[in-house]
Amino acid sequence: MASAEKTPDSSPAEHGGTPAPLSPITLTISEIGVQKTFAKGTIIVRQGDLPDNFYVIRQGRVKVFRLSPEGIRTDLTELGAGAYFGELAIVTGQPRTASVEAAEDTVLTEISREEFDKLLDDNPPLARQIIKQLTEWLVGADKRLEKETVHQVRIREVSWFDFVLIGGLSIIFALIFNFYNDNQIPLIQGWGRAETVKEIALQEALAKYKAGELIVIDARKDSFFQQKHIKGAENFQVVFFDLMAPMFQFRLEQRQATPETPMLIVGGTLSRRFDLDLAHALKDLGYENVMVLAGDYTAWEKAFPVEEKPPKPPMPMHFGIAGLLEWIPVAIFVLILIPPVRRSPYLAIFCRLLLGVIFIQFALSKIMRPAVFALNVVEYQMMPAWGVNLWALILPWAELVAGLFLILGIRTRTAAIFIGGMNVIFIVGLVNAILHQYPINCGCVGEVGEPVNWWKVLKNTGMLLMAVQIYFYDRLFVLDRGGFIWRERKI
Repeated sequence: MASAEKTPDSSPAEHGGTPAPLSPITLTISEIGVQKTFAKGTIIVRQGDLPDNFYVIRQGRVKVFRLSPEGIRTDLTELGAGAYFGELAIVTGQPRTASVEAAEDTVLTEISREEFDKLLDDNPPLARQIIKQLTEWLVGADKRLEKETVHQVRIREVSWFDFVLIGGLSIIFALIFNFYNDNQIPLIQGWGRAETVKEIALQEALAKYKAGELIVIDARKDSFFQQKHIKGAENFQVVFFDLMAPMFQFRLEQRQATPETPMLIVGGTLSRRFDLDLAHALKDLGYENVMVLAGDYTAWEKAFPVEEKPPKPPMPMHFGIAGLLEWIPVAIFVLILIPPVRRSPYLAIFCRLLLGVIFIQFALSKIMRPAVFALNVVEYQMMPAWGVNLWALILPWAELVAGLFLILGIRTRTAAIFIGGMNVIFIVGLVNAILHQYPINCGCVGEVGEPVNWWKVLKNTGMLLMAVQIYFYDRLFVLDRGGFIWRERKI
C-alpha cells in the first residue's frame, strides 16, 4: 500500500534523519513530485507496464528484478536512499524492463514524465549523471549477461565425467552388493564350471525321439510351454527346480527313467540359459545322459511334432504405487503439445520427481533378487549368455542411481540421458516381445509385472518424453557445477 503527499511538505528530518546540506539538484527535486510511502513487499512498478513516472528513493530500500515467461525470478540489484529508478523507461518510452519491490518500508518521490522532462532541461548536470548511470547499467548488464551465459552453458554441459560417475557408481554398488548378497549370482553364468553338457545334432535327436529312445524335457516357463512344445515332452521349469526337484524326480520315475536314460533338454534361448541350467541341475541329481541341441536351439519347432495353443497373455500382477504412477506419463503426450507447458521448468521438476520415484521402486526389488531378474532378461531372448547376469546386476543399480540423481538434482541432464536410454532399450524389448508373441510379463519388479502389450509401450514412451523434457528444460533445484539453483536465481 502507498500513501502520497506533496514533497515540499516533507523532509528527511521528519523521518528521524539528520538534515544534510542539499545540492541544487536535490533542492529542485524536492520542489516537484509527490512523496509516497510503500510498505515492505509492495510492487512499486511492474515489468511490462507503460512508463509514467520517475522515482527517487528518500528513505528505505527497493529490489529490482525480472521475471521470465516461465516465472523464474532474477534479482538484478538493490537500491537505497538517494538512488533513483524508472529513468530508462521514461527516456526510451518503452515498457518497463524490470519490476521494483519495496524491500522494507520505503519513502519515494514520484515525478511525472512532464516534470522529469522539465527537470532535465533545467539541470544539465542531472542529465549527465543519468547518462553516466545508464552507461554503467549497460556495462553491468553485459557482464551479468556474460556471467549468466557461462553459468547456463556449464549447467547444460554433459561431460564424460558425468557418465563415468553414474555408470561407475552403478557398477561399484552392483559388484559390492552382489558379493555380500545371500542371493548372489556369478557375473557370467557358467564361468568356472568344468563340466560340460553333451550336444546332439537335430536329426539324430529326432531319430531317437521317433524310436522312443529318449525323454524330451522342456525347461521353459509354463506360459511358453503351453503356447508350443514337443508332443510328449515333460515341463520342468528351471526357475522352480530347487523347489520342485522331488516332484520332477517322481515324474521321471513314472516314465521309468534311469540315470542312463537319454534326456533331451529343449527350450534354449539366445543365452542358452534355460536348457543348459536344467541340464546341469539334472546331472547334479545323477542323470548323466542329458543332452541339448547343437546349432540352432529353436530348430525343434520345425522338425519335431509339436502341440500348439493360441498365445495367452499371463495374468497381470499389480505392483503398487509405481504401477499407478506409470500411467501419468501417458498424459505427458498431451502436455508436450502445449509450448508454454512443454518449456516449463516446473514440468521438468515434476517429471524428475515422478521418474525418480518410479525407477527407484522398480530397482529395489530387482537388486534384492538378481537371479529372478536375470531370468526375466532371458525371456526377452535378446541378450547373449555372457551379458545376462551383468545386465541383471548393473541395470537395477543404474536405475537407482539415476533416479536418486533426478530427485536430488545432481547431474540431472546426464541422469535424464540414462533414464531415456533405458526406456529406449525397454521399448525395443517390448516391441520385439509383442511381435514374437512371447507370453511374458514385463519383469519391471522382479518376477512380477504387467503383461507385455502396446499399453506398456505407450507408458515407456511417455517416460522417454519426460526424460527429453528434463534434458532441455530442467532449471529448478539443480545441484550442479554452479551449486543449487532455485526459483530465485541471483546474478
